[in-house]
Amino acid sequence: MLPKVDVQVGLTFTSKPGLQVSFAGTPTAGGHLSANYTVANAVVAQSLGRSLAGNAANVTVNLVEPGTLYGDRINELDLRVAKILKLGRWRANISADVYNLLNSAPILSYNEAFIAGGAWLLPTSVMTARFAKLNVQFDF
Repeated sequence: MLPKVDVQVGLTFTSKPGLQVSFAGTPTAGGHLSANYTVANAVVAQSLGRSLAGNAANVTVNLVEPGTLYGDRINELDLRVAKILKLGRWRANISADVYNLLNSAPILSYNEAFIAGGAWLLPTSVMTARFAKLNVQFDF
């Protein structure tokens, strides 16, 4: 709050590491992706010298060693500016919020299915582009 002019200014910076590519599973709050490759029983039997246990049709293998591959770091800068206007008994708070001020576009999720020559790690979503929100609040 800037005194005498009744202007509020706020700035928020958030920085989070990108998703770790290596953990068998789906993207979660823990921030992990997997590099899964589905191998048919016939291919596995050639190297094992036997079929998979329980006559499974295939097995999923994680191809990336844990802690070796990460996605983009996620940095976001948000700004809020507000002005308080007094009109007799009434009071108005007019504000503008700008999100993702730097207009960064890190990748938030990836295609996890590994197929040789396929779309593995192709982005499926990115951070929302810069946008603004205008607000007016009346107190009486």
